[in-house]
Amino acid sequence: MTEPKIMFLPGFMCDERLFTPQVQALTADGYDCRVATYGNAASVERMAKTVLDQAPGRIALVGLSMGAIVALEAYRQAPDRITHLALLNTTARADAAGQVRKEQLKRVVAGGLKTVLREELKPQYLSLRNRTPDRMRLLEAMGLRLGNEAFLQQTMALTIRKAAFDLLPQINCPTLVLAGTDDIVCPLDRHEEIADAIPGADLNILKDCGHISTLEQPERVADALRQLLKRPSVRLTRNGKAELGLVKPSTVFECKN
Repeated sequence: MTEPKIMFLPGFMCDERLFTPQVQALTADGYDCRVATYGNAASVERMAKTVLDQAPGRIALVGLSMGAIVALEAYRQAPDRITHLALLNTTARADAAGQVRKEQLKRVVAGGLKTVLREELKPQYLSLRNRTPDRMRLLEAMGLRLGNEAFLQQTMALTIRKAAFDLLPQINCPTLVLAGTDDIVCPLDRHEEIADAIPGADLNILKDCGHISTLEQPERVADALRQLLKRPSVRLTRNGKAELGLVKPSTVFECKN
């Protein structure tokens, strides 16, 4: 059986650089790592299908914020293909920031993407002690690279998304729920309710960490992912037999952006 791949799912207005430390660490361990893109999808459902189409076969999903919301939807669409789930800095709730998003979208359409990124989004993302110039520049650079069209599509997807609480009790693969103590976008209670609802889920709380855990606490996130991937994933095949889905390092691996 071909070993599953690890697919990383970026958050809102972020690209593959969001996961650079973890991709480098796990690639060095011999894992096959890929970072998903969402194309022109403007709904969580379409994003999830796009992700699944990018990596045929069995995959472990690592999503941050919006990426974790998409990962949950991917599990809903293809539960037999998902070996492991890592849900970082996220929520299972429906959107509650519709009016704020509409106002931001107006400013972006009027040419204010850089201002929205710099003044409204970035200050919320990082723990105060982690707001280094390098991190702030990277967050801005990722958003500007994706541009206005991605802002429109991703804003629409988040605005119209549905809650995922009905799905959580059905998840039967090893699952990591990771939160930052200083995350004001998705506070700790959002993660507690997810971990409580998923059978056997592990809740990992990182101190001195805001919403962008992969850049704020890169080594600790990588270690948490290693522990998750060591857990065997068992599912039933069509003939009713149990199949082991352990993600193992491989001597032949590929890492794509």
